[in-house]
Amino acid sequence: MDSGPADLLVRCLSARVEPAFSDQVGRYSSNDWHEVVDMAAHHGLVPLLFKRLKESEARARVPADAWKGLRSAYFASADRNARLYRELRTVLRCLRSSGIPVIVLKGAYLAEAVYGDVALRPICDVDLMVPRAELPRAQAVLLDMGCVQQESEDIESYCRREPHLPAIFMRDLVIELHWTIASPTGPFRVDAAGLWDRAHPATIAGVGFLALSPEDLLLHLCLHFGHEHHLARLRFLYDIAETIHRFRGEMGWAQVVHSAREWGAARYVGLTLHLARSMLGTGVPDDVLEQLVPGGLGQRLLEAARDCALTQTGYDPRVPRPFFDEWRAESLGDKARLPWKRVFLSRDEMAARYPASRDSRHFYFYYALRLRDVIRNFGGPHALSRGRLMVRSRGRGREVLLVNWLKSGKP
Repeated sequence: MDSGPADLLVRCLSARVEPAFSDQVGRYSSNDWHEVVDMAAHHGLVPLLFKRLKESEARARVPADAWKGLRSAYFASADRNARLYRELRTVLRCLRSSGIPVIVLKGAYLAEAVYGDVALRPICDVDLMVPRAELPRAQAVLLDMGCVQQESEDIESYCRREPHLPAIFMRDLVIELHWTIASPTGPFRVDAAGLWDRAHPATIAGVGFLALSPEDLLLHLCLHFGHEHHLARLRFLYDIAETIHRFRGEMGWAQVVHSAREWGAARYVGLTLHLARSMLGTGVPDDVLEQLVPGGLGQRLLEAARDCALTQTGYDPRVPRPFFDEWRAESLGDKARLPWKRVFLSRDEMAARYPASRDSRHFYFYYALRLRDVIRNFGGPHALSRGRLMVRSRGRGREVLLVNWLKSGKP
């Protein structure tokens, strides 16, 4: 991909921290600007691009037809979000009158309370978090209002694997009822009770509700962008940058670092904050980045993350894990020892995989079970698909490096 239009898009979005950038854009052609607009549309950033250009001298550089499209998209976004907020107001009032506490998450909160202009942040669905014990009652309230839920499943069973219930529809509004902000089957250990303890009152669409603390909001956005969407949407990175700017005098960075570590999310949070600072000039303190990622990020890792954000493809979490990387990287003698290393794990590693082995008098018999599982994983029916994936990824070395770094948990 040509870096010129991508760089121009980022400059436009970073106009707040780079006020003189309009003096440097004369080299971009009309075709470049059209490509910038197309790129912004893919990332859901057209209304924001319109606002940034309108406030800068670069407005004069934009071709007339491209500017007309940007303007139309801005007002269309404003109109759509205004309709969604009217419906959201009804939902919040009903939940509040039923005595159900609600935290409004992500887009519906960001558009008004963080961006300060409801047109700037397109809203695809509305995420509302209620206490887990209140999920059945909140669901019933919405269904009694005439909302429709196409999927039906026992709530407790659903909550064991998902952070929210199946989507609930109310005319143009799509509602997801959350009980937490990260998948219970994922790698993070989010303290849901702590989120409620730190939440604070807020108002949207004229209705009072609760919002995440600035620190928890930032962490949620980092996990949403870095893990759930695999760095695939530049709009989510801008959510992070705009949140930091909005709460720049209130952000408790020590709490951000503490919670990121407690949740086991330091690498994902550190990577996204590095990216926000390097791409958008976001004011993230040096010591925060150092505490989250001791020693910093290598240039290859940062470039891989940047490519994921700009191309909207994200990283593929299925890329070969360290076994295949070690196989390619090790010497012949080390390769010969790899099977031994994979089978004969330490006692702690064995206990993590086979809990019953920890106190067993026949601990060593579990290595036979381990051998069976290794053969199944790397020599069974999935071996061919694993091999194909490895071959396809040979040309994606930086992406493989990025995924393995994120999942390794090592500094």
